[in-house]
Amino acid sequence: MIGTNWYELMNLDALKSAIQSPHPLPLHAKLREALLRQIEDGQLPAGALLPSERILREALNVSRSTVRQAIHALVQAGRLQSVPGKGTFVLAETSTSGLGQIALIVSRPNFHFFYPQLAAAFETAVRQAGYGLVMSLHNDRVETLLERLDELVQAQSLAGIALVPPRFGDLAAVVAKVKRIGVPLVFIGRTANTQSAPSVAVDNVQIGLRATQHLIELGHRHILYIGFTDYSTGIERAEGYRQAMTAAGLAELIDIRPIPESHSDDANIRIAEPARQLAAEILTAKNRSTAIFCFNDATAMGVYKAARDLAIAMPLQLSLVSVDNLPTILHFEVPLTTFALPSTELGERSADLLLAQLRGDASSKPQQLLLPAQFMPRQSSGAVHNL
Repeated sequence: MIGTNWYELMNLDALKSAIQSPHPLPLHAKLREALLRQIEDGQLPAGALLPSERILREALNVSRSTVRQAIHALVQAGRLQSVPGKGTFVLAETSTSGLGQIALIVSRPNFHFFYPQLAAAFETAVRQAGYGLVMSLHNDRVETLLERLDELVQAQSLAGIALVPPRFGDLAAVVAKVKRIGVPLVFIGRTANTQSAPSVAVDNVQIGLRATQHLIELGHRHILYIGFTDYSTGIERAEGYRQAMTAAGLAELIDIRPIPESHSDDANIRIAEPARQLAAEILTAKNRSTAIFCFNDATAMGVYKAARDLAIAMPLQLSLVSVDNLPTILHFEVPLTTFALPSTELGERSADLLLAQLRGDASSKPQQLLLPAQFMPRQSSGAVHNL
């Protein structure tokens, strides 16, 4: 079958009908889907030679760009192969996926601890669309991520990339490499300081605003925010805190500092212990705060332990609010007031944006979506008491 001529196999009338259909997809996406159907139906078997761009353009009465985009998408998906000087051939379907692999690249293993349903929701969406999924880690380093991208391109039929932006390094180098690879990209989980690709993240400013407003409504006036400069999410939550304090005419009490260097993925070691040490200093000071808003649950664990060590009762003497809704906090003697992150929706919406690009029906301006978190009031926050 190798090198079989296209005119013996291809159904041009079906391609024309697909292109002329009233479906709102762009022309190149309609052509791509119609070609893919003929490949998957076996009408264009492995080894079949496709017509040249010129022949397709004239036969279908479409632009050269339309033909090129459709062919390029199927090459990237691993269904076609372009051989210089010989033409474009149909490839056999791989055992992993008919449309190629989508890479979900996250920061560290503990990412799935904070966003437990994200990967599962993302995988369900991309597999239902006919793609395979490959996962990798970049350990929050751009240089590691660049290496992982090279490995993925060499080892996989890569169709698209969903990426949690690394905390350290120049993201522009990553964007440039993905552009050279020529596959769609979506940022996920954290906001990225770039408009070059769609992104789906949590509305962290709104979390900070709502958490602080909650404490103000309970009568607290000396409210401290504890966070770490290493996390953009923490900086964004601090901005929400500032907005709420300013609106209430209250003085800001912020302590944001770098996390001590650690190679551990255990949140208790990397964040909770530094937070405990910091809280021990703050809670023994004169005129200490009556409420603390913590960057995340791991930070709150450290503050909680310091308060226990100092026999400070919650919420009678100290109110505490955090973010993440980790399973462990439900087992505290005083369950923590927190925010549950929308991990399922993050996975679903990021997959939707990536698949829209692969279908060719994405907006010309990349969407930047911010999703709300669910407020979970519990016993660690209460009305202020003058003891």
